[in-house]
Amino acid sequence: MLSPRNAGPLLQLSRFTHLCLFVLSALIAALLPATAAAQNYPDRPIRLVLAYETGGSTDYLARKGGEHLGARLGQPVLVMGKPGANERVASSYLLNQPADGYTILLVAVPHATNPSIFPNMPYDTKKDFAPLILLADVSQMVVVHPDSDIKNFADLVKKAKASPGKLTFGTPGVATGTHLMMELLMQVANIEMLHVPYKGLAPLTTAILGGHTDVGVFSVSPSLLNTVKSGRMRPLGIPSKERSPIAPDVPTFAELGYPDAIGGTWFGLLMHGDTPPAIVTRLNKEINTVLAMPGVREAMLQAGMTPQGGTPEQFRRHIDSEIEKWGKVIKSRNITIE
Repeated sequence: MLSPRNAGPLLQLSRFTHLCLFVLSALIAALLPATAAAQNYPDRPIRLVLAYETGGSTDYLARKGGEHLGARLGQPVLVMGKPGANERVASSYLLNQPADGYTILLVAVPHATNPSIFPNMPYDTKKDFAPLILLADVSQMVVVHPDSDIKNFADLVKKAKASPGKLTFGTPGVATGTHLMMELLMQVANIEMLHVPYKGLAPLTTAILGGHTDVGVFSVSPSLLNTVKSGRMRPLGIPSKERSPIAPDVPTFAELGYPDAIGGTWFGLLMHGDTPPAIVTRLNKEINTVLAMPGVREAMLQAGMTPQGGTPEQFRRHIDSEIEKWGKVIKSRNITIE
C-alpha cells in the first residue's frame, strides 16, 4: 500500500501519462483524414495551372507531361492558364485553392526573382509553397543580325567596352531570365549595354531580323534554331557550362572565358504549402518516372528543354539558390518593374 508521501509523485506521473496519451490521440485523429486522402489520391481530375498564356514552351511542357502523368495516375490532368503580374496571379490562385493535391502550379525563374523585385508580395515565396519537382532547364542564346560587324563574342565585349551604353540588347521583357542573364554578364565582363525590353518573343525576333536592335537574347527553341540555321541570325554564345544538345556548335560562356556569367531558364512544379507530404511524395515519384521515359525526354530535348527531376528538397534548394543569386544581381543592377 502506498504511503501518502509516495502517492503525490505517482499521481502526477499518472496525470502526465494520460495527458500525453490524449495529445497523441488528438494528433492521430487529425492525421487520419490526410492519410486517408493520400491513400485514395487521386479520385478526380487534377488541375495544372500555368503562370503564362497557353501556347509556347510552357504550355507544351505542361500538356506533354500532363498527358503521361494522367495516364499513370488514372485521372486526367487539366491544363489551365492564369497569366499576369509576373506569375503572382497564378501563385495567388494556387494558394487560394484547397491544399488537397488537386492543384499544381508550373513556374519559372520569376518565382525566384519576384521577392527581390516586388517589395509587397502577397505571399511568402519560401514558406507558402511546397516544392514538387524541377522539371527542366532551358539554355539561352545570344545572337546578332548576320550583317552585324559583331562576328563573335569577343567582338561584342570589345565593342561594348569601346562605347559604354551605346550597344543595345533586346529581351522579351524586364526581369525575364534572359534580361537578368545579360545584366550578370555586364557585371562580370565589366561592360555596359542598353536594355531594350520587348513585349514577348515575336516583337524581339522582328527587331533582330530587321536590324533595329544590336543584340538579341532568346531561350533556345526549335524556332530560334531554325532561324539560326537559315542564316537569318548569327549565334554568339550560350550562358551555360555545357553546350546545348540541340545547338552543339555554339560555344558556351564558360568556354569563352566567362564561367561566372551563367544563367538560364528553368521550369518547376509547386503545390500548396499545406499539401499532405504523402501526396507530394507520390506525385514526385510519378513525375520522375514520366521524365525518364525515352519518348518524353526526346520530345523535351527537341523542344530545347533538358529534363531534370529529383526530390522536392532538391528543388527547394534550387529555388533558394536562385533567390540568392538573382537577388544580388537585381539589387546591384538596380532592376525594377514599374
